[in-house]
Amino acid sequence: MFFFKRAYILLLFVVSMLLYSCGGNDEVHKADNGIEIIRYDKLVFGLDTNNIKREFDSIKSVYPKMTHIFFKNVLDMPGYNSDDSTFFSELKIFVSDTSMVDLYKLCIKEFGDMRDIRQEFKEVFDRAKKIDKSNEIPKVYSFVSGFAMQRFIFDDEEGRPALAFGEDMFLGKAFDYGILERGQGTFSDYFIRTYNKEHLVKKVLELWLDDVLGEPKASRAIDYIIKNGKKLYIIKQLMPDIQDSLLLDYSQEQMDWLRNNEQELWSFFIKKNLFFTTEDYEIKRLTSPAPNSQALGMPRKSPGYTGNYLGYRIVDTYMRRNKEKTTEALIKDKNAEKILSKSKFKPLKRK
Repeated sequence: MFFFKRAYILLLFVVSMLLYSCGGNDEVHKADNGIEIIRYDKLVFGLDTNNIKREFDSIKSVYPKMTHIFFKNVLDMPGYNSDDSTFFSELKIFVSDTSMVDLYKLCIKEFGDMRDIRQEFKEVFDRAKKIDKSNEIPKVYSFVSGFAMQRFIFDDEEGRPALAFGEDMFLGKAFDYGILERGQGTFSDYFIRTYNKEHLVKKVLELWLDDVLGEPKASRAIDYIIKNGKKLYIIKQLMPDIQDSLLLDYSQEQMDWLRNNEQELWSFFIKKNLFFTTEDYEIKRLTSPAPNSQALGMPRKSPGYTGNYLGYRIVDTYMRRNKEKTTEALIKDKNAEKILSKSKFKPLKRK
């Protein structure tokens, strides 16, 4: 799971010039097929601080799992306990702080009633149901945490999967994320170019599919590469119009580099035996986000996590060659080496 975890922070930034009021106070928005987006941000920032314990207890009684995760794990708020006065004091500070309120209002401005996001989720999960009718359609929550976390997955009160995303981590050009960078890389240019609404549904889907696919059966690079390739392939089935650069979180320049150097990249993997390495460091460099792959001995212009790119190309080729194979069967097939072999993948030649 990919997320950012910190103690919540009260930021001193000015966004008031960007704000205006948006209509609609409903906290739960439901699409025709039952897809829900629960606006947990509205519930939290709508708390009456004069009756904060009673109102908080009301939210907690309806959404106990989300409430526990948000206040305990995301915000790590001191004294999290409905009977602890320290917690309610902290909660008042959080929902009243000018910086947090302005950030929340900016999110309201940028996301509105989320009709477009809800429609995207609807289309995605409609396709998921066609792939496998047994797929449980997750509930979706949105929240604002002061940049503490981007997204997470959990089981709700009914045992159904639930997905949650932080609106404040998908504001795009409406917020200057660069001012938050403190040398840890979380808000570097490389990451923040994906902190926008265009990436939101795809990023949330990754969590769900990680859960659906489960862990690889072995600990070689090929097992993680094929798992991630499956994930990207399935996202493409669920979002057929998505551009490859958005699907893979690359810039267009990086996509061009990969396509122009795919044969050399393939040869490098074979020469260095990277598909079958069990070294944690190498596997991480092949499959986890990074600005480039220099650390593995590739050129400076090489993008990061090139294993995921090749994994996607291999799985896509495998499914094209084995048209009788269903996506449902692909999900269940844990034999990564077999998928690599039967794909008969041949890299693109330089034009």
